[in-house]
Formats: sequence, structure tokens, C-alpha cells
Amino acid sequence: MTNALGEYLRELRGKESLRSVSERINGRLSHSYISDLEKGVSRRGTPINPTPEALKILSEAYNVKYDKLMSLAGYLDKEGHADQKQLNQKQLTVAAHIDDDVTENEMNEILNFIDFIKNRDHNK
Repeated sequence: MTNALGEYLRELRGKESLRSVSERINGRLSHSYISDLEKGVSRRGTPINPTPEALKILSEAYNVKYDKLMSLAGYLDKEGHADQKQLNQKQLTVAAHIDDDVTENEMNEILNFIDFIKNRDHNK
């Protein structure tokens, strides 16, 4: 992910606090996770790749087009089509991070991403 997504999310949030955004979306994303997305890196210092589900939640929270966030995150190319190279790399990244210290929330995000991949062609 380029920092373009993080900058855009920060701009959308404006002066609203991270905690307020998290509360407004009923805690579906934590304030620390939203902060990580805005910075473009996780608390571990590694690049962060938001799941399509997280982007959907944020698109609803900020009342912006889901496709715009998907594009900024690298899931869609300039024409709005799925970027297979990017998706394949993200799948490898997800698979590499499935280990014993995955939290329940992280595992849910992984499963949501897998569902997105499996179902995207069925929803056309």
C-alpha cells in the first residue's frame, strides 16, 4: 500500500478522534488499527495491508466510494478492475502471517479476505 490511502483516510477523518471513529462504527475496527492504516505501517513497523472488509467499513463510516479505497489500497487498477498481481502478493502475505500468535480479530480479517477473493467473481 502506498501512503496515499493513509493520507486520504486521515483527510477524511479530519479533526474527529480515532476513538470517535471506532466508536461510531461500533468497534468493528479499533482506533489503533485505523491509526496504523493512516500511517501505512503496523505497530510492528511492517507495511499494513487493509482487508477489503476493513475498507468497506471505512467507506461506510466516511461515506465515500468503496472502489476509491480499494483502488488506493492497490486492490483495483486504474480502470477499477481487480489487480491480480497485487491480490496474489497479498494472498502470499496473508498466508505467511498465519501462525500461532494470530489474534482472533486478525484471523477474522484473514477469513474475510479469503471470502472476498472466493466470492468476487460470483458477484459480477
